[in-house]
Amino acid sequence: MTRTFELHAIESMTVATGKSAHIPLHRHQQLAEWLWVESGELELTANAECLTLGPGALALIPPGQWHALSFASSSEQRYQRLLVTHPLESVNNAICFTYPAHPAFLASVIDELGRELQHSAPASSKQAQLLLHWLYGTAAKPQSVPIQAAIPSNMAPILHHMEETCHLPFSLESTAAASGLSKFHFSRHFKDSVGRTPLQFVISCRMERARQLLLASEQSVADIARLCGYKSATQFHAAFTRHHGSTPKRFREQQQNLEAKR
Repeated sequence: MTRTFELHAIESMTVATGKSAHIPLHRHQQLAEWLWVESGELELTANAECLTLGPGALALIPPGQWHALSFASSSEQRYQRLLVTHPLESVNNAICFTYPAHPAFLASVIDELGRELQHSAPASSKQAQLLLHWLYGTAAKPQSVPIQAAIPSNMAPILHHMEETCHLPFSLESTAAASGLSKFHFSRHFKDSVGRTPLQFVISCRMERARQLLLASEQSVADIARLCGYKSATQFHAAFTRHHGSTPKRFREQQQNLEAKR
């Protein structure tokens, strides 16, 4: 049995003239991310490749796919991101992108989904289902698969934000406030929903990012420590060893040796 789509959030992003923004390497384990370049350009990095998406581009980033986003503007630019839990995955779980023939209609679809979201969280009405099915049809030919685990609808945007910003100092108080709960109730609800404390989840995101960077890049351990939110390589070394049972350097060497033997 498959589940219906659940639209959890729509995020509008505007980059002012002469400004830039960067969302570092991350992945969302249970949420698909739709990214629409309403105006301007952005760089999407995934699988060691960098793609430049121009005005009108629509990209589907499936759950579990590592990616980074960079925005730089010579004029004001605008982007839309939709966060969806869904029962569909694209072939090979790859990033799909296209340039829809009718961007004005796409804009109206996103506006309508935003109105649905205001009245229903997550947005899962019949109207929202029709609009989301149309959206998927514009960029991919998906196949139905059962989704393995569900996360509470009110927790999805929070997890998404924590995954993207795990390299920044973590504040339980501000994260709880964003959810409208006290620190005590947020911590209890989070652990009941996710199976670990908020800080444990942030650390696991940092460690997964570190693991991916060690495998997929040639950056130094010190640089990776900084990209994962650690003030020193020594602090990162201790955290990684405790989490993975191996030092960062040793982990990278072991994986390189395994690749060489294949």
